[in-house]
Amino acid sequence: MHRRAAWPFVIGLALVLLTAPVARAAPGDLDPTFGGDGVVRTDLTPAEDDGYAVAIQPDGKIVVAGEMGTGGPNARVAVVRYETDGSLDPSFGGGDGKASIDFTPGADYAYAVRIQADGKIVVAGTADYFGQNSRFALARLASDGSLDPAFGGDGKVMTDVTPSSDALNGMALQPNGKIVVVGGVSAGPHNSKIGLLRYRSDGSLDPTFGGDGIVRTDPTPTYDDGYAVGVEADGQIIVAGGAGFERFVALAYGHHGALDPTFGGDGMVFTDLTPKADFPIALAIQNDGKIVVAGGAAQDGPDPRFGLVRYLRDGSLDPSFKGDGTVITNVTPHADLAYGMAIDPDGRIVAAGTAGDGGPAPRFGTVRYLADGTLDSTFGGDGTVTTNLTSGFDSAWNVAIQSDGSVVCSGVAGAGGSHASFAVLRYKP
Repeated sequence: MHRRAAWPFVIGLALVLLTAPVARAAPGDLDPTFGGDGVVRTDLTPAEDDGYAVAIQPDGKIVVAGEMGTGGPNARVAVVRYETDGSLDPSFGGGDGKASIDFTPGADYAYAVRIQADGKIVVAGTADYFGQNSRFALARLASDGSLDPAFGGDGKVMTDVTPSSDALNGMALQPNGKIVVVGGVSAGPHNSKIGLLRYRSDGSLDPTFGGDGIVRTDPTPTYDDGYAVGVEADGQIIVAGGAGFERFVALAYGHHGALDPTFGGDGMVFTDLTPKADFPIALAIQNDGKIVVAGGAAQDGPDPRFGLVRYLRDGSLDPSFKGDGTVITNVTPHADLAYGMAIDPDGRIVAAGTAGDGGPAPRFGTVRYLADGTLDSTFGGDGTVTTNLTSGFDSAWNVAIQSDGSVVCSGVAGAGGSHASFAVLRYKP
């Protein structure tokens, strides 16, 4: 009798289980098909290693470039390639997925990585950055991770823009194979300029650009820096920079390096997001030619936030982007700063950086916006996702989008601690 009485309960339970909704991954969730839990950490040295830049190959493999031994006297450029499942690619870097590049006996790093149409990998950064004569540094790797001798003779190129400190921050590839880089170059005490350089595909400076391959621009009498660069479909070069540590500045250059007066009247546009210090770090160009710049708003104030600006092709602020062309986003109650940005296949804007700096748990912060600048509530429930990897300082330094819209962030896990490592995270689209 007890058995017969139990059957209706068992049948009912089975029906409940069969009809219960199955938990599915939502946009912004970590992707468990990547490294088992959406997170891959790679130790390159016993010291700190930082994945400053990320790019996706056409075959879906992920290339991360940065620095191994960060802060040490002989930190080197590091390049790591991952399979689509997050495992290290044994066809790259001598069988372990890792390659390193020494430019100088001093400390070198890479802040940018791009994939050429032929599959070769270009990395760019700064050589001997602790020295008194730091230089722009570029290297090109074959698809197996070896240095390409067709570039600069040994795969590496260094450029002294000034006899003092120069630092490269951003890079873009032109369709004709030329390489454009941007950074800050010394202009004497208490001053620096935006330095924009163009190289031919063999690594030599392009003399059709600025006369010697180098263009220097001084938007203000104090510190100016170029952080990111992009190329429009018609060849116009766009730079995002910081003007006097106070404002966003966007600059447009023509094919030969002259400022383009069709952009803002003189080739430069300044934008204040807040009365405090605002500065941009990332730039992306939409398919329609509009220019999106991301960075930090009110970074010296009590409430630092992600800051984004979208410009029309003439340099005017785009009124279809949140009404006035600007967006400011609080990710946490502490300091937030966007370091990287990308546009996904649906035209949504993804910004990634540090969330909660100065708080108890600085972490990866990723924000997705719709094309009109509003937060995409399908991503993480409110448009924002934060991810803690360690009890120390974790941060995204860059972001790239896979062809299916998956969001890949590269950065660091546990910066400042022992065995801080490359960290690569993949979120569901």
